[in-house]
Amino acid sequence: MMPLRFAVIGRGRMAAAMRALIGDVPIDAADAVYIASRNRDHAAHARSALASGKAVLCEKPFAMTPAEAEDIISISQRSGLLYMEAVATPFLPAVATALQAADAGRLGAVRHLEASFGYPTDDQSQPRLFEPDGGVLADRAVYPLMLALIALGPVASASAEVERDRRGVDVAARFRLDHRNGSRSDLAVSFDERLDNSLRIEGDAGAVEVAPPLLSAQRLRFTAHDVRPSRMWRGLRQNGGVRRIVDLAGRVTGRWHGHGGSPYAHEVEHFTALFRSGAVESPLISHERMLAVARLIAEARQA
Repeated sequence: MMPLRFAVIGRGRMAAAMRALIGDVPIDAADAVYIASRNRDHAAHARSALASGKAVLCEKPFAMTPAEAEDIISISQRSGLLYMEAVATPFLPAVATALQAADAGRLGAVRHLEASFGYPTDDQSQPRLFEPDGGVLADRAVYPLMLALIALGPVASASAEVERDRRGVDVAARFRLDHRNGSRSDLAVSFDERLDNSLRIEGDAGAVEVAPPLLSAQRLRFTAHDVRPSRMWRGLRQNGGVRRIVDLAGRVTGRWHGHGGSPYAHEVEHFTALFRSGAVESPLISHERMLAVARLIAEARQA
């Protein structure tokens, strides 16, 4: 499959990583636009790219409010141009294998999902995260929320507990989602502490756990539904040296599902296939799920 010609908008670590992976051409020569600008500018850049007739892959959060999200999705659907929020995690082979196992019934009736993304950071090392358009809800919540919606379906009710720093910036959050099918998700994100950074999906016939670090996961294991890692092991496996040893063992045991060197490559392949097929949205990161996540984050901001 021929690669798409991307114009990359933005500066910083994520924009640089994507330029290294997908290149960068002038927008007039591009098939699609990758938006990695400031959070507050995502919607404006998306509107401009869509108005130029370009497909768009936009960094999270793709919008700052549900109203903004609805507007962008409406433009995409009216124009017939592909639009997708850049949430790479579901496309990682390890995560995709876990989601597919749950969907195929390998775990039995799925009842519970846990996911977390949390590492300590501060406004000296990453000042943009603590600016008015930042916060843990904008920067990290989309990852576990999207996984929960993919695995367990639409939400019937939700609650959130949010911690804020002295300036009012949200720095930690916990979500409980009760899904329409009777299942439950417990999710956590943080700037204050190292969380487990894993994904666990549990059914009445078994469970699957994607080992940390979730955002670049390459290892998983299937267990009985009542088998869980000990507190001590959850701490040990965060250590880089321990993780490298376990990763090597995973290659022997079949638990290894490598991403091939870039955690973003499979997402780009998915987007490219959608573009080639003429799709307007992803069946996985669908417009409906994108909007649902935006609404859940907006509700959490009121907590």
